[in-house]
Amino acid sequence: MKNAHLRFGWLTYVKSTEKTTTSIKLRLDRFIGEVLPDPPRQAKAHLISVIGADTQVAAVSAAISLGDRFMVEGPGVQPIRICLERNAQCFKGSVQLRGRKKPLRHLIALSEEFAASSVSASSGRTLLASSENRFVWASIAHTHGIPGLPDWADWFAGELKTHRAIMPALGIGSEPVIVKGRKEQFLDWLSWGVESEAIHLPAETGSIRWPGFKLENLFLPAK
Repeated sequence: MKNAHLRFGWLTYVKSTEKTTTSIKLRLDRFIGEVLPDPPRQAKAHLISVIGADTQVAAVSAAISLGDRFMVEGPGVQPIRICLERNAQCFKGSVQLRGRKKPLRHLIALSEEFAASSVSASSGRTLLASSENRFVWASIAHTHGIPGLPDWADWFAGELKTHRAIMPALGIGSEPVIVKGRKEQFLDWLSWGVESEAIHLPAETGSIRWPGFKLENLFLPAK
């Protein structure tokens, strides 16, 4: 965890009324979003993870429920205005630090799309927190109910690139991607792969063991 703060970003919230202006700036350790085509320099946020004092986190949580916008910046992400849009989910926790009497508050917020795999299955696009080939293939197979083998991960990644069906998303502390395509399209690729012998079906019948993935493996490690 040495120098972990160097990979952190910032989330800034400013709220102005006739009488007062509220300005809050929190450390942002994880962020996933995508740039919107219009208006420029704005993005739809899918995941934010911030750490701060109790009153700061409470204010940000309330702002999310109201659909307010924030500014986000960090390693690899220039300052950009973001919003989680409606039906975002918030989860709060505490982080106790050595030498600090009061714990810090931790807030994780998820967009409706990122929280529900059913949305991905019906929309023709899937947002994933990692670009690692095995995770991408396992996620697509699970989300769409596609039969396959874990060993096909690299081949499937090649097909995504060939068909330009995968694109990077905005990320701080992560390398998220957006996969475009529907179940029927992916099944056509698999059919071609088997027929061309680019991929092979197992010689014996039986259950298939897919690898498990932990959060610490999906997000970029602290340094």
